[in-house]
Amino acid sequence: MKLAASFLLLTCAAAPAFAADPDAPNPPTPPQSTATATPKPGKTAKKKQVKVKIAMRDGMRFEPPRFVANPGDEVSVSLENADSTHQPHNFLVLLPGKRDEVVKQSLELGDKGPAQEFIPVNPAIIAHSALLNPEGAKTIHFTMPSEPGIYPFICSMPGHGMIMYGAIYSGVKMPALSEDQNIPPMAAQVATPGGGRRPFAQRIFMPNSGPASIAVALPGNLNYCWDAGQCRLRYTWRGPFIDASAHWLGNGRELASVPKEPWWSAEKGKFPLKIADAGPSPAAKFLGYKIAAGLPEFHYEVAGAEVFETITPAPGDTGLVLHYRIPKLAHPLEFSLAPANAKIASSAGAFDSGNLRLTPSQAADFTVTLTDTTPR
Repeated sequence: MKLAASFLLLTCAAAPAFAADPDAPNPPTPPQSTATATPKPGKTAKKKQVKVKIAMRDGMRFEPPRFVANPGDEVSVSLENADSTHQPHNFLVLLPGKRDEVVKQSLELGDKGPAQEFIPVNPAIIAHSALLNPEGAKTIHFTMPSEPGIYPFICSMPGHGMIMYGAIYSGVKMPALSEDQNIPPMAAQVATPGGGRRPFAQRIFMPNSGPASIAVALPGNLNYCWDAGQCRLRYTWRGPFIDASAHWLGNGRELASVPKEPWWSAEKGKFPLKIADAGPSPAAKFLGYKIAAGLPEFHYEVAGAEVFETITPAPGDTGLVLHYRIPKLAHPLEFSLAPANAKIASSAGAFDSGNLRLTPSQAADFTVTLTDTTPR
């Protein structure tokens, strides 16, 4: 089925006491440390307001499972218990490395647990919410400590914290989603469009591409970004697919994250197809795409000629195969792609000064193969 073009359009200055939800019980105030972190000159991040929405989902998971807030930032976390299995949950933010300790303490509360809403007394707890019943919502506010680190958050309901946790990256680099050891493995799959399935296509805002981008995970370990606004392949990379957590976390305008550097990128502003003798080529017009065997076939128009394009992995994941069908071409076709980091070959036509030239009959059905030449 053809789809019409559309845009689819998260100190240690003093070890902090509880930044408690006013509706939560009040455990005794833990002792405070007088230790002061000395900021490094030129390294102090600018404080800002960070607003995050986190849902508590089926399967005892937080969505999204991680976010970024710099040291000293004022953080507001809007929580929603969207667990359709009707389980209560809470939300605790902890000092780095303290997740297992606090989870163990919550289990040991025993009969005292309900009265404390399963929140143990521990100076490692930076902030916490009240226990949220199904469909409950609450916003908590706290200040990130001044010490950079990876700050875990958990649900401390008995048994939940062992699998229901996430991480705040504060002043440290956040790794690729698939390589993040600070979130549950299932959470990584949920934040990856398609949940790790291949092949899979996702319309989403992508870096270094137009607003009408389509990210595609191919069978094997290759991925690519196709720009529906410009009707062309923009770049391709190996390894994990995109991380869409920032896009889903925000207002839908944030870019997805590409975990690896592309091994091939298109030349800026250069469209690969030119119809000879047809005068200046107008901008390509996107007509939609259909999914066949899990892979998109893009459909667009160039100078009155309809073009159908499918991209598949080359044998052995050595590169990409671009399959073109231009069935009703009245003039010869010139085809050009940036050769950087790739060896380019074609099933038809002949290369002349770096450009592939094809007759109308050859252009009716041909392939171009990009073989990765980067060291691996």
